[in-house]
This record gives sequence, C-alpha cells and structure tokens, in this order.
Amino acid sequence: MNPAIAMFLEAFGLNRDPFLDTADPAFYYDTLPGAHGRRRLAQCLAHGRGLAVVVGPIGAGKTTLFNAVESELACDERNLVGAILDPTFADETELLVAIADALGFEIDATAPLRTVKDSLKRCLFEAAAAGRQPILFIDEAQLLPEELLETLRALLNYQFDDRKLLCIALSGQMELAAAIVRHPNFSDRVALWVELRPLSAAESAGLLHHRLRCAGFAGNRSPFADEALQALLTRSSGIPRRLTALARESMEVAAEYARREVHGQDVDAAAARIIPLSLASATSVFAAQPSSPRPWWQWWRRAS
Repeated sequence: MNPAIAMFLEAFGLNRDPFLDTADPAFYYDTLPGAHGRRRLAQCLAHGRGLAVVVGPIGAGKTTLFNAVESELACDERNLVGAILDPTFADETELLVAIADALGFEIDATAPLRTVKDSLKRCLFEAAAAGRQPILFIDEAQLLPEELLETLRALLNYQFDDRKLLCIALSGQMELAAAIVRHPNFSDRVALWVELRPLSAAESAGLLHHRLRCAGFAGNRSPFADEALQALLTRSSGIPRRLTALARESMEVAAEYARREVHGQDVDAAAARIIPLSLASATSVFAAQPSSPRPWWQWWRRAS
C-alpha cells in the first residue's frame, strides 16, 4: 500500500479509503430527496412503465444512483437487467446489438438492420412471456447521438396491456434534458424525470459521515470540525464528487501534521492542491449563484 494512503487510513482508524471516486453501491448515501428519487426510479422500471430519465450536473451522483438501483433490481429474478456505459454508437445497428448484448440476448450482429430489429423484438417478447422484465440502464446518455433517440422510442412501442416489454433508464448531464426536449415524440414517452441537485449543508455532512462509517471510522464525533464542514460545503458547492475529493485531501493534509481532526486551514490547503488557482474564483462565483428555476418537466410531472 502507498505509504501516504497507509498514513491517512491509520491516522483516522479506517480500514479502506472512504472517498474513492467510484460508484460503489456500498457507499451509497440516501438523502431524503435521494431516497425518494431512488424509490420512484426502481418502481418505475420494475413496474414496466417504460422510460425514466435522471439528469444533473457533473459529479452530482447520477452514476451512483444508477448503480444502487441497478443492484437493487438485479436481486429480483423477475428482472432482467443490463447496462450500457458508453453510448457513443455510430449507427442504429450498433445500438441495437449493444442492447441485446447488455441483456444477454443472442442475435446476429452481422445481419441486416431489419433482421436485427426483429431478433431483438422476439427476444424481448420471449423474456416477457417467461415472466421477466427487461430493464436497460444507459449511463452518460448525453453522449448518445440524438438521432438514436428515435430508435429507443420505437423499442418503447413494444408492450403488453399492462407493461412495456423493455424499460429504459437514461442518465446524463443537463444537455441530455435539452436533447430530449428537442424530440417531442420521445419526451412524451418519459414516465419519470429525476433531477439531482446540490446537497444541503446537513446532507453534505451526512454523506461524509456515512462514508466514513462504511470505511471503518469508529470515533465518537466527526473528524471534521464545524469550520471544516462549512469550508467543504462552500468550496464544493454541494456537488458530491467535489465534496468527497476535497474531504479526502483535507484528511490527508491533517494526517501529514499528525492531527486526527480536520480544520478549515486543512480544507484550504487541500483545495490549493486539487483546484487550480485559475478556477478558484470561478468556483466561488458558482457557489454564490442562486438556484436555477425549476425546469419545465418538473411542472409537467406535477400536472400530469
């Protein structure tokens, strides 16, 4: 193990790194809005309602939410769960073949497009007839070529009386929402929108403490002093990925000085290490901006 990492873990009594930049479901933390979104997303997909969309800024926890829901649904044998992590497909055939591969269907990737479509449709009907609900997660969906949204819309036409043969969950940055809006025939198919927003002060502290406990921290009080927590929130703007990166570096700074508590100056030192000076002022400006108006789809979901 890297000596610096070993020192960091030993200083705070940890058995693993609590702030790795991965979407490990074991570290998933449910805020109240997050728990509500997770439950709604899982139910939407498991009940065969069709299309769900999760959007949010970079680092807001979209992939973490996806992995948590995917793991939950995969535990039920009635669900047939697949995932596509890189949707940069060149054409419709590539997308259809990738969907089949993700769900474990065997189709001839060299066949003509019509044959590929028919084969995938047949596999979906057979899975549904066997009592299983195919569910496809597409992460980083802002990278999906817009013309392929029509392919997904066509797949959502396959259905029984009470459910879709294929449920699709898209996750992406805010430009995904804009792309969907540009295609009314597709946006009309959205059964659920979930927008991830920055964490509040209480939610940020809860996330940090949850991940510390999962990593073996057994102290009676948080290793982050109050001013350190406030500094972390201000500098991260409540974005989970920024928050955890700063928290980890701050703990490493404290460990280098043989301290078991993180103070505000440790956060400042950590920020200087991982945030270029040219971006520091932009981060402060971003943190001070008021929240954006509610996007149209939230009003639409309330009215529907």
